[in-house]
Amino acid sequence: MVALCLLAGACSQSGISVKVKLIDLLPATIDTWQRQGDTATYDRETIFKYIDGAGEVYNSYAFREAAVARYSRSGSQEITVELFDMGNVFDAFGVFSYAREREDTGIGGGYELRGSVLCFWQNRYYICVALEESTDQSENLLKLVARAVSANLPPQSERPPLVGKLPPRGLVPFSDRYIHLSSSLNYHYYLARENILKLDSTTNAVLARYQPGTTFLILVEYPDERSASAAEESFRRASLGGGKGTDVVELEGGKYASVDRQNRRLIIVLDAVTSQAADSIRASARTELSNMN
Repeated sequence: MVALCLLAGACSQSGISVKVKLIDLLPATIDTWQRQGDTATYDRETIFKYIDGAGEVYNSYAFREAAVARYSRSGSQEITVELFDMGNVFDAFGVFSYAREREDTGIGGGYELRGSVLCFWQNRYYICVALEESTDQSENLLKLVARAVSANLPPQSERPPLVGKLPPRGLVPFSDRYIHLSSSLNYHYYLARENILKLDSTTNAVLARYQPGTTFLILVEYPDERSASAAEESFRRASLGGGKGTDVVELEGGKYASVDRQNRRLIIVLDAVTSQAADSIRASARTELSNMN
């Protein structure tokens, strides 16, 4: 019952709705570390005051609010914990996937440790734990703090269904990026200045790299078939010279591309090293998507 009301952001006691503050999801103490009083929260507008260079990344998802807390104990370095409410579990995975290079299991839905920073996603939350400097004990300390935070959060962590439809053969590990907007796509793979795939907050997309070579596969899910059809036609005009059907088109530089539509979903292959490779990845993706509603 507690987890359900936390998911909703409020709990009911004697008929009274009680708002759960994001900062209250962070433990007051972790082992012998104490949470300090100078906590801060940020919303979609004020997030730029905290992380000016990356605020757009969070706002490209359904980000709601962030809480930042600092933990200290005598004689030890300070620990910073950032807790982002991403609005839903899929977008929590999305922001985690945005720049990850690897992923390990055992904390939340998955975590990545880089030097003095450990980030993980769990339920609709994205969490980063950071130390002031890296030491021999950094990994153990970061995991200790991360697990303590994880224990305070709802446990369910589900990846977006579209991510699970990436064909496994040739997939470069940890290359998948779950996104919504054209600006996010262009960050990972520059497609065009214009929004030729007609991406917006109502679309779900996953981009991943494949071998051989550096082939890219993009799967996009639209609200309905009409939207998907319009995006397919837009992409064909802008990138494939108006080609029809599932024909593979050779682009400048000797690379190959194709597009296919299955109901309200698009399958786009870019930068394939051969025509056969492009068609093979397209066909595999179509098979994977065949059992989706």
